[in-house]
Amino acid sequence: MRIAACLPFVVFAAACASGPQTPLVFALHETAPVKSSDDAADDPAIWVNADDPSASRILGTDKRAGLYVYDLAGAVQQFLPAGELNNVDLRQNVMIDGWAGDIAAASNRTDNSVTLFVIENGAVAETGSFPSLLDEPYGLCMGAWGGDVFAFVAYKTGDLIAYRLAGPGGGEEAARLKLESQLEGCVYDDDVGVLYIGEENRGIWKSGFDGAAFTAPALIDEVAGASGVKADVEGLALYKTGTRTGYLLASSQGNNSYAVYRREGGNAFVTRFSVGAGEAIDGSEETDGIEAVSASLGEEFPVGVFIAQDGFNAPKGSAQNFKIVDWRGIEAVIQAAQTQSAAD
Repeated sequence: MRIAACLPFVVFAAACASGPQTPLVFALHETAPVKSSDDAADDPAIWVNADDPSASRILGTDKRAGLYVYDLAGAVQQFLPAGELNNVDLRQNVMIDGWAGDIAAASNRTDNSVTLFVIENGAVAETGSFPSLLDEPYGLCMGAWGGDVFAFVAYKTGDLIAYRLAGPGGGEEAARLKLESQLEGCVYDDDVGVLYIGEENRGIWKSGFDGAAFTAPALIDEVAGASGVKADVEGLALYKTGTRTGYLLASSQGNNSYAVYRREGGNAFVTRFSVGAGEAIDGSEETDGIEAVSASLGEEFPVGVFIAQDGFNAPKGSAQNFKIVDWRGIEAVIQAAQTQSAAD
């Protein structure tokens, strides 16, 4: 694949390097590093400020200490010392047992629980928790279906439990799913009732979930297959362009890249890209969690953002952080891949 020109700050591809390479995009901003050293930053989520999109917030876990809240330039706005939070996700404008608002959930390995937070005007407050029914809650994503809100918790044992939330401070089991080996990343498509799950050393699965039960999971891509995804399969995210259209993204940790699939139909593979090192901001490697949103977030991010945890954050020391990428760069990579596919 070749792109006629190297677009400043947006995307580079094989045209900008010698030999065939994974296309590159570049971070516009990066967050301040978490305070914990070594392997600590893990998973982001994005809260969209409907009144002032440029004042939206990024939630990012420090799995040794708690939850960070950043602005879109990456500056710390809050830190909540809530424990060893691994994954975080949120849902906005939901109603749970008479309570209405924006709620976030995080898997907490300090006390084997799911910790809940309420977000009001960009400020995050811890509101309660409920116990995990299995040891070491690991991956987590949220979903809304049939008037209920769920926290899906994935475990290293291959188990996944859907917990139905009961207000901003509680939850109970709704359904279970079992795969063969360690799980972490997941994302739920509220519009169609489908949960995507990353089995780290096997691939990406999809399963229907109607609030009461899961359908038999189907494998949509596997490690070491034609798409080039390499273990571990880590974070998953959705970028929605319509009610049923858009893209599924997955962190391919073993080769520092991100796979892109169609959201609709059989989730056909589209392309892969990496976040490269620019003049002022380094790239991302060994990524755990990712997130994407298609909402306009102001002049810098008119069609949304992609957020990736950076496992190295070199050369700034041992503390990890999150890279903030303008979606327009990724869209250019997708369009180039589609043009090449049509020409083949």
